This record gives sequence, structure tokens and C-alpha cells, in this order.
Amino acid sequence: MASKPEETPLKPVKTRGKVELSEKHLQALQKRSHLSEDEIRSTFEDFRSMASSGQLSLEEFTTLWSETSPSTRANDPESNHVTKRVFAFFDRDHSGKVDFSEFILASVLMASGTPTQKLALLFVLCDFNSDGFLSMEEIEHMYLITKAGEETLDQKEYETFKAHLKTVFPTYDVNKDGKMTQKQFRNLCTNDDIFKRLVA
Repeated sequence: MASKPEETPLKPVKTRGKVELSEKHLQALQKRSHLSEDEIRSTFEDFRSMASSGQLSLEEFTTLWSETSPSTRANDPESNHVTKRVFAFFDRDHSGKVDFSEFILASVLMASGTPTQKLALLFVLCDFNSDGFLSMEEIEHMYLITKAGEETLDQKEYETFKAHLKTVFPTYDVNKDGKMTQKQFRNLCTNDDIFKRLVA
């Protein structure tokens, strides 16, 4: 019986105590992410500076996320909930750690995925109770997620968004049950001008 081909390792290796990116790992990530070698190496250096062990714990990820996202605030339950949802998305193997492969592939999807992929991601990130639906409150959190990379959070703009959401939510909640399915959410984001700009 033929032996099973050895799978390409997808985790950085330690050399003399330092986490390094192997050539096989690099080639596999190029194929999966469609990034150049230079882009992957540059991202890896940034990742290694944050995660010397080669993996990010939830605590490390929370620190990183709060530093880069003005909409997340330390010791704030709602902000921490958003951060945990983002961490869970990055942690694709549910190990409780985010390795470089998970980090770069999730980052690529968030930055350059198709509109359908991005909307599916937003739906998962905002579905805090994992019931397969989005309430109005959960969609409000979407604003915080999409604005995570900006230097400051415009509170007035956020309040305007929430007021608009209250106006349009009943239109797309066709069942009038106070929650949206993924299809209803997709219709909202592809037909409403404010939501189209938000998720672009």
C-alpha cells in the first residue's frame, strides 16, 4: 500500500529559538493567498514582532486589536465581544491561538475578498449569539468592525448610522421578527446606499 504523500507544513519553524518562514510554507501561502513573496515576508516580519512564539493568544490579539482599532476600548464588554468574534474568525482551527497562516489568509479575505465573501464574513462576525440571524443591535456592531482600521471613531457618524438602521431595518426584515437572515442582510448591504459605502 502506497504511503500517503507528506503534506506541506503550514506553520513557521523555529531555528535557533527564532521563528522562521520555511520555503515550503512560503510557497504554500503564495498559492493560497495570491500575494507576492515580498508581501508575505513583510507581513511575516510584522507578525513575528507581535508573536515571537509564532502564534497569537487571545490576550495578545486583543492588545494588538485595541491598539489598531479606536472603536475597541479596554475593559469594555461590548468592545471585547467584537474582538473575540474577530479572533474566532482568524482562529480557523479553533486552537485558541492564531498562527501566521490563519492570520495572513484571514487578513487577505478581509482586505480583498469578493463582496459576497466580505458580507458572509461580516455576518459571522456580527452574529454574536450564533443563532444564524442578525438583530438590530448586532448590526450596529458591524459599524465598529468596519471602522476598526481608522484613526478615530466619529461618534456623530455612528449615531447617524444607528438612526438610519432603525429606519431601514423594518424594510429588509421581511418576516417582521426583529432579525435578519443572511440573505436579508445581503440585500440590505447591496441595495441601501449607506450600507453599500460602509461595506465597500
